Amino acid sequence: MVTVAVRGTDARVVVVGMRKAHYQPVLDGLGVEAWDRYDADAVHFICFADGVPVASMRTSRDGVGGGEAVSDFRDLPSLLPDGMTEYVYVSRQLVVPEFRGIGLSAVISHVAAAWWRSHSPLEYMLGSSRQPTLGNARRLGGSVLAGPVCLGPGKIPIVLVGARLSAVAERTKMLLDKLSWSSAAAGPVVSAEASA
Repeated sequence: MVTVAVRGTDARVVVVGMRKAHYQPVLDGLGVEAWDRYDADAVHFICFADGVPVASMRTSRDGVGGGEAVSDFRDLPSLLPDGMTEYVYVSRQLVVPEFRGIGLSAVISHVAAAWWRSHSPLEYMLGSSRQPTLGNARRLGGSVLAGPVCLGPGKIPIVLVGARLSAVAERTKMLLDKLSWSSAAAGPVVSAEASA
């Protein structure tokens, strides 16, 4: 299993293919495109098993002055720790159905937290979560800050989840250890392989 960090449009073909194949009903319900205005500037994490993409997640440097989170959660500035104006925003996490339940959400979240901790001064991670996946967000170290707000034509209930990057890294490391995964980081490419 290998997870890579890919900037913006370099990830487009893989990410759009995964989203259309496995996430299209949710995107339709939210009324958004498979690739939107936030994707081009994002850092996408893509997990591959034997060369096949099996999980992905979009992350971006976001802030209270504008961006994806504040567009959905208008009272965002009042929800953040005192003085915080910038954070890592996580959205559109996707695990291919056949690969669910083996810890890929923890893998990709761990990789993203480690990457952002080593590539930015940001200390906080926010993410949107559909209510059915909220338990997973909590297992990964997040706590609900706001919501649900119902978005799009399908009125999909979304909550805002937040956590310190250090807490996400620690919590996901504990989950990976519990699942017998080993992880290692090397620059912008981070890999995680299942232990024998």
